[in-house]
This record gives sequence, structure tokens and C-alpha cells, in this order.
Amino acid sequence: MAASICSFVMATLDGVAYRSVTNIGVRPTVDQSGRLRVETHVFDFDREVYGAGVRLGFVQRIRDERAFDSLDALTAQMEADCAEARARLSAGPRAL
Repeated sequence: MAASICSFVMATLDGVAYRSVTNIGVRPTVDQSGRLRVETHVFDFDREVYGAGVRLGFVQRIRDERAFDSLDALTAQMEADCAEARARLSAGPRAL
């Protein structure tokens, strides 16, 4: 899979699914190591789950990962990605 931003549903060990968005890539704006990472933002979720087993079920790719000129530009794009993922996940299977 190419480095990208994807919308997906996260299922925890207890079987509860949460709407989320993830980045699979090297974080070129903030990290020059080139190390591949998977980072997930779970919408409307405030529990501590570090160290817990999580399953990621990918729904649809949003865009390629790319470097931004500033953290402000990155933050603005992340907000747009979250809005798009929420809309796609809320629209149901026909919109995907």
C-alpha cells in the first residue's frame, strides 16, 4: 500500500466499532527518519487505549501522503481529511 490517508472503522477487542481516520506513511512534514508509521485518530473517543489490541478495517483511501510547508498547513489538511472521512463514513456504503 502506498503512503496514504484512509478512512476506516476501528474495532476494539470488545467488538465495538468506532469511526476513525488513519495515516499510513512516513510523516514527511515532521519526521525525516523515513520510518513507516500507522497513526489513527478515533472520532468522538476519549478512552486510554495505548497498549491495547486494536483491529483496523480499512474502508476507503482519501489521498496520498505529502509534505507540507508548515505545521499550520498540515493541521488544516488534517482537519479537512477528518471532515471528509466523517462524511464518507456517515454516508454509508453507497457513498464509498
